[in-house]
Amino acid sequence: MRRETARALQQLLAAARDEGHDLLALSGYRSYQEQREVLDQETRAFGAARAEQQVAPPGHSEHQLGVAVDVTTARKPYDLDQTFGAEPEGLWVAANAARFGFVISYPAGKSAVTGYVYEPWHIRYVGVPLAEEIAASGLTLTEYLPLHGMDGCPSA
Repeated sequence: MRRETARALQQLLAAARDEGHDLLALSGYRSYQEQREVLDQETRAFGAARAEQQVAPPGHSEHQLGVAVDVTTARKPYDLDQTFGAEPEGLWVAANAARFGFVISYPAGKSAVTGYVYEPWHIRYVGVPLAEEIAASGLTLTEYLPLHGMDGCPSA
């Protein structure tokens, strides 16, 4: 994980703990090979179509950038489930992630935009100013970046 992301994550976890929420970081940086293994495991468990909606292919994962992390609750330490978004810890993450520079990459109701199912546990570090702008806009990172000329692609 990138140093700046790790520092921000430590601050987020400490603030959550101070506010009564025991969060854990479950998965941060993944190598190409680790991402391949995650995708293969999901494919075996759920089939290729579903796996492709849940796991990015190697070379396309935010985890490989060193700026994404999956967070979960200490009550369910290895449980990455959509119900996390409705639990106290998940609600806290949704309300506070931007304070620490994180956005939820795959929010509810945005699968058609992001290409992935709702993952309330998956947060990506973009820095505090940008995270706060994105949170205030109500857009996903996927929507926000191209609208503001930050997607790295030339204009058509």
